[in-house]
Formats: sequence, C-alpha cells, structure tokens
Amino acid sequence: MKSGKQRREEIMQRRRERAAKFVNFDPHLRRPRVPLGVLEADRELLARHNNTCGCLPLYYVDREFTCRDCGSHEVWTAKQQKWWYEVALGNINSTAVRCRPCRRADQARSADARRVSEEGMRRKLLAQAGKAGTDR
Repeated sequence: MKSGKQRREEIMQRRRERAAKFVNFDPHLRRPRVPLGVLEADRELLARHNNTCGCLPLYYVDREFTCRDCGSHEVWTAKQQKWWYEVALGNINSTAVRCRPCRRADQARSADARRVSEEGMRRKLLAQAGKAGTDR
C-alpha cells in the first residue's frame, strides 16, 4: 500500500503530463466536424487580409437577410460569402444588405453620380484655364 505522499506525487505527475499536452493548444486551430451543406473557410487567406481581434470563421453557412431597399427576403449563400471574404477581401464583419437587382441599381446610381461630378470638374477646369488665358 502506498503512502499519502506517494499517492499525491502520482496525482501531481498525471496533472503535469495532462498540462503538458495543452501548452501549445490553440482552440481556433482545432478542426471540428463541418456540417453538411456548408463551405469550409480557408483560414490562411482570411488571416492575411483581416486585421481583427475576433475569431475568424471556420466555415460559411447560408444566411438569410432582408434587402435594405426593396424589403425582399434573400439568402446570402455560403459560396457568395467565401468569395466575398477570401477573393474580394471584404471586411470579415460585413454582411449582405441588398439583393442583387438593388445592388446593381445602386452601383448604376453611383456610377452616374460619379460621371456627373467628373463632367462638372472638367467644365470647371476648362473655365479656369480659359480665364487664365485671357488674363494675360
């Protein structure tokens, strides 16, 4: 029969062995089972361009959202999310807010506004150049 001191030493030894396993343990690098119907995230691509203190996603799941402009219910698919975060390098905290037709309309409106602004700046520069030529 072992003494209490020997028994405590065995317990402490087992605790030290167990703790040694977790010295380099990173819970974010563990690979849980990926549910069916989702896409696994490429954590190396995400880590390169996202400067965030939060956890990066392990996988992408289809997300439902309501369009900000027309109010229709849409789904932001896992494939679209993967492209947005990993290829287009979108902010990891951003989500879809507009359906595709509303997004296209918003892009067209933005392009028209940019074109009008550039034309106005061009006219202004030409007018200033014309005045500078007549002031001499």
